[in-house]
Amino acid sequence: MVSDTSKNRDISNFTDIQLWEELKKENPDALKILFHKYYNELYFYGLKISKCEDRTVDAIQEIFIQLWEKRQTLSEVKYVKAYLFKMQRNKLLKPQNKNIFSRLLPEENHKLETNFVISPEDFIIEQETQTTKKQIINLLLKKLSSKQREILYLRFYCGLSINEISETKSMAKQSVSNLLSRSLIIFRKKFKDYDTILVLAVLHQIIKSEPFITLP
Repeated sequence: MVSDTSKNRDISNFTDIQLWEELKKENPDALKILFHKYYNELYFYGLKISKCEDRTVDAIQEIFIQLWEKRQTLSEVKYVKAYLFKMQRNKLLKPQNKNIFSRLLPEENHKLETNFVISPEDFIIEQETQTTKKQIINLLLKKLSSKQREILYLRFYCGLSINEISETKSMAKQSVSNLLSRSLIIFRKKFKDYDTILVLAVLHQIIKSEPFITLP
C-alpha cells in the first residue's frame, strides 16, 4: 500500500537507485518515471536484437509489468539501467517456440545469440556530410564481430559503463573491456589517416545522435 507521504513527494529528480527503492516501497510514480526514462533506449536496443517491433514493445511492457508485480521482492540493484537492458536482452533471446518438439531438441539448440546489427545511421555526427559518415562507420563495422558491435553500441550510443555492460550481457568486466579495446584499436588502425578530432568525434559524440534505425 502506497503511503500518503509517498503520494505527495516529488521524486522526479531522484537517481535510479532512489527510484528503485521507491518502487520497492510500492510507489507507482517510480515505475512510471523509469518507464518513460528508458523506454526509447530499450526500444531501439530491442530492435537490434529481435528486429521485430511488436516483440520489442511487448518485451518492454512485460518488463515493467513484472517489476510492478514483484515490487515487494525486488533485490538490491547496483545499476538499474543495466538491469533493465539485461531483462530486455534475456526476454528477446528466449526461444519463442515452447511446444513439445522444442523440448526434444538438444539443450544447445535452445541457446540463442543475436547477430547484432548496427547501421551507419545509428552513429550520426554533426558537421560531417551524410556520405562521409556512412563511409567511415561502414569501414569500422565490417571489422567488428557481432559481440563487439553490441558492446560498442551499449557503450557509445546507450552510454553504459563497462560495469553496466558487464551486467547487461552477463560477461566478466575484463572481457567487456578487452573487446571494447580491440574494437577501438581496429578503429584507430582503420582511420589512422583521419584527423584525431574526427576520430574522437566518432567515439565520443555518438551518444548525442538521434537514432535512425534501418533494419535489414
